[in-house]
Amino acid sequence: MWWCRFQKETAFPKPLCRCSIPSGGGMRIELPFPPSVNHYWVRTARRVYLSEAAKRFQRLTAIEVAQSSMKQGHHPFLGDVSVLLTLYLPDKRVRDVDNYPKGVLDALTKAGIWADDAQVRVMTVKKKDPHSDTKGGKCVVVIEQYVEEAAV
Repeated sequence: MWWCRFQKETAFPKPLCRCSIPSGGGMRIELPFPPSVNHYWVRTARRVYLSEAAKRFQRLTAIEVAQSSMKQGHHPFLGDVSVLLTLYLPDKRVRDVDNYPKGVLDALTKAGIWADDAQVRVMTVKKKDPHSDTKGGKCVVVIEQYVEEAAV
């Protein structure tokens, strides 16, 4: 398959990502640390296009979604969803928490997790300080069906 060939060509150690189903019937995906929105797009005088880092992140996301779909029988989310995004920072540089979700959601949309990232009703983004267990950083995404909160 195409993703096997790509996996051999990259410098990423195995496993690239890990995925599991949380107890609520949602989905948990572990991805490499995403590129910042500041490095996601490249501008020229004529157009705006995805950077190589963004293209690589989208390919790795698509690989993980395809693998988890085969293993766990995951189907695309049809209704609204809530997303928990946990960023495990790769180093001690100061990073804005709001510079990463857009690229992650776009990559998940392209991978077919849902029809459109407009389905995301609630999103929580956390960042965790670098730790020896997360060398190079990672991004853990937990997606669950959205449940309407009671009126306050």
